[in-house]
Amino acid sequence: MTIVLHRFPLSHFSEKARAALDFKGLDYRIEEHTPGLDQLAIYRLSGQRKLPVIEHDGKVVADSTEIALYLERTFPDRRRLLPEAPEKRREVLALEAHLDDTLGKYVPRVWLRHAPREEQYLDALGAAMGPFGHAGLGALAAVLPRAEARVGAVQRRFDEAERAVRATIAELSARLETSAYLVGDEPSLADIAAVALVHPLKFPPSRHVFKPELEGASMRGIAEDPALARFFDFRDRFYRDHLR
Repeated sequence: MTIVLHRFPLSHFSEKARAALDFKGLDYRIEEHTPGLDQLAIYRLSGQRKLPVIEHDGKVVADSTEIALYLERTFPDRRRLLPEAPEKRREVLALEAHLDDTLGKYVPRVWLRHAPREEQYLDALGAAMGPFGHAGLGALAAVLPRAEARVGAVQRRFDEAERAVRATIAELSARLETSAYLVGDEPSLADIAAVALVHPLKFPPSRHVFKPELEGASMRGIAEDPALARFFDFRDRFYRDHLR
């Protein structure tokens, strides 16, 4: 039975689940949803309103990590997301959880801070979202910088998020100086989490990007920072070598 992935198109956690499906080489189709009324249908399906969610063989699984673990248990003959060696397995799971807690939590705030300042990125995103989305992004671009400048609490939250994202990506870059992948010489769930959770900061070379015009669109202030270049180069190679 083909797996059905329910996702929000711009969601980095949805991309993490999709990348896990790709990495395992599984057949799946994507059902797109938008926040709001669509979440009622998701609640009826899964008992909660967040995405990603997959349906497979009568089972419904929510949460990107739970989806990856389900795929690993259900398809053990496909490419492994987790190493067999217990100590490596623990390291992969610990790093994946750390990335969920940092990139997963803070990337949306960094996106919110930088998107209004990146005209080329905003144009690509607006074109993908249609006229209403483009108008909404234009309003965001006008209002958010003034709000950040005037409200200290908003600025502190953005500063906290950016420090966390940059520090985490710097940690990943340091790992990549000494090994081909984040945990040793074989790709794993840790790599899947890392490359997918930066999804909205630089859209990857993938046919599953929400709209073709978004492929390669990036927030230059983050994705083209020389201090973070090693990781984003790795991210692009990982998509080309291991994902669709």
